[in-house]
Amino acid sequence: MRCHTCDTETDPRTRECPRCRTPIGAPALHPGARLHPVEGVGRAAAVAVGAVVLASLGVPTVQLVNVLLARQAAGAADGDELLLVAGLLELGVGLALTVALLVAAVLVIIWSWRARSNLDAFPGAGPTLASGWAIAGWLVPFVNLVVPYRVVANIARESLWRLSTPWLVKLWWGAWLGYLLTDRISSRSTIEEFDALPYPQTSADFEAYVDYYATTSGTYLLPTLACVLAGVPLIVLIRQISAAQTARIARGMPTGPIMPGMTLGGTTPAPATPALAGSASAGSASAGSASAGSASAGSASAGSASAGSASAASVSPETPPPTAAAGPGGTIGA
Repeated sequence: MRCHTCDTETDPRTRECPRCRTPIGAPALHPGARLHPVEGVGRAAAVAVGAVVLASLGVPTVQLVNVLLARQAAGAADGDELLLVAGLLELGVGLALTVALLVAAVLVIIWSWRARSNLDAFPGAGPTLASGWAIAGWLVPFVNLVVPYRVVANIARESLWRLSTPWLVKLWWGAWLGYLLTDRISSRSTIEEFDALPYPQTSADFEAYVDYYATTSGTYLLPTLACVLAGVPLIVLIRQISAAQTARIARGMPTGPIMPGMTLGGTTPAPATPALAGSASAGSASAGSASAGSASAGSASAGSASAGSASAASVSPETPPPTAAAGPGGTIGA
């Protein structure tokens, strides 16, 4: 028999599918389980994480631009204005990175909560933490150094049908922790260096700004690299997990319109009760049914369902014989 989740040929003697670990004979989804769409919010979260990566790349790039502005300011009459432009560029890229981080954090938390909650609807899935930790794990100090990794690792294993945690999850979390550490160190050092800068009056003062921007452009390289190494794997994970869960949900949902009397869940309808010996069943589409009608004006005879006998009855040509429409898994309008 084939697995209802991944369509893999399975051995009925085993307990679960070797590929997706769904119990043999179990549906792709638990009946009545609450499901959460992840495709839309996953796409938004991936875009937000991409914006964080681009903003982080802009930090050292702006510092290199500021080096050129500081050098021009040293020999220009309006040197103060050029340094003001450099400061505004540095402030702008820092603000853009902060906003992108906040938006990405909110969307990733929403996505991870939905993806974790969907695991409860998947037969064979083994959640290790409650769905509430997908939110609280990011907010509780010190706990947020471990729990988000465990939540996403669990989601990735159960959604992508892996026995071990995918390496992309490990790369993402290791790079993210590295980014948090290096960004804090680099930010503290650059603030101290900026506070030590003199008011620009002489050429030596302007050269101090040139050295500052040149130094900070190198200082920000390490957190920028860590941010890229964390963001790209996270984008890939979000897209893969969202696609996998969406496909499983679609596989477990009924296709086509749901008609009255239809039996859901792929169950086989019960066989019809055999008719009594010698009786004729009216309205049956099978050969041998006793439905007869005369096209002559004034009379029509129909088969009767009484045991062992058939009686003729006259009906008007305008009155059609009664019929029963059968739907999949049940009778509609019976």
